[in-house]
Parts: sequence; C-alpha cells; structure tokens
Amino acid sequence: MSRRGGEFEHRTSIFEGAFRAWSHLGGLDPADLENKTAAELDPLTNPLKDDLRLLNGKGVKGNSAENKEAAGGSGDDGGGNGVRDEEGQDGGSNSAATPGVFSGKRREYPYEPLPRSGLSHPFVQAILSPWLGADADQYTIQLGLTTLRTWWQHRRKGESGSAVAALGTDKMRGVVEGYTRHFFNLAHCLVTNDKEQPPRTLNNKMREVEKL
Repeated sequence: MSRRGGEFEHRTSIFEGAFRAWSHLGGLDPADLENKTAAELDPLTNPLKDDLRLLNGKGVKGNSAENKEAAGGSGDDGGGNGVRDEEGQDGGSNSAATPGVFSGKRREYPYEPLPRSGLSHPFVQAILSPWLGADADQYTIQLGLTTLRTWWQHRRKGESGSAVAALGTDKMRGVVEGYTRHFFNLAHCLVTNDKEQPPRTLNNKMREVEKL
C-alpha cells in the first residue's frame, strides 16, 4: 500500500463514518431521541426503515432534473452536483437501487449538510481531530475543514468509485463501521445532552414539534 493510498483510506474512513452517523441522526424522530438510548438507535444494529428522505428522492443519485434538484436543494454547504472527487472519479452512488433499500450490500445514506457553524461545532472538530492529530496548527485545521466540506458536498451524490474501492475490504468496512458508531454516539450526546445544532432534517422536525 502506498503512503498516499494509506492516507486516503485513513481520511476517507473517518469522513465516511461521520457522514453515515450524521445522516442516521438526521433521519430519527425527535420522540425517539427523548425516549430511547443511543444504543437503541444505533445505525448499525437499528438502521432506518423506509427513510422518508430516500423515498422523497433525496440522497439518491439520478440524472433527472427532479433528482438533481432534490439532491441540491438549499444545502448549507452549497452545491455538490456535477463535480468530480479528488481522485478524479465521478461521485456516483452505485445506485440503480430502489430508494430506501440496500443497493447490493451497500446501504444508501441520505445527505445531511455539515453544521453551519463549522469549526465551532464540536462534531466537526471531532471529525478533523483523528485525521489531523492533536498538534495540527491553525492553517492545517482550516485546510482540513475545506477538504472536509468539499468531500461532504461530493458525498451527497453517493460514495465515489475511489472511496468504494479503498474502503471495500472487510478490514476497512469494519473501520468505517467503527467510526460510524463512534460518531453517532458523539453526535447523539451533543444534540441530546449539550443541545448542539442537530442535522438539518432532524432540526426541522424538532421545530415542528415545538409548534404543537
């Protein structure tokens, strides 16, 4: 394995795990956050069924204008359609899949924008920390945030071919699942206990509940 390849796997496994965790949290019902533990809502053992975000066409790759509009929407981090990932491959989602179900053995994760607050949000800090290390200077951190935002925008179209290949081994799948569970537990704690900004879809549902 080349040094560059190892770095790509390391970074992408962190980003992908965080993306899946944030996506899963965004699809939860506010009542479940109040009444169930993080373990009961775990994205690996309790994946969302009939995810309305997928059934509505969001987070699913497609060539139609309708799907592109749904994927673009009013995302906090700008557009992600029509771009290529940093390895030079289209950000495809390998999804000729039916929305809301598994594509082969790979589940679709709908797009949820990163928190608007950027580095001031502890979830974003937690994504960058295991990649950049504790000794990263401010310039490196800002560059890392830019890389994360760009990757996150590309990811809205699905996992890129280079990411699928890099993370496709049993070992790396286990690494991604480990990061998914780690980041979900963190995000769950931040939202439920520390009242940090939740994923956009969950935030909208929480606002609707407050109006009742």
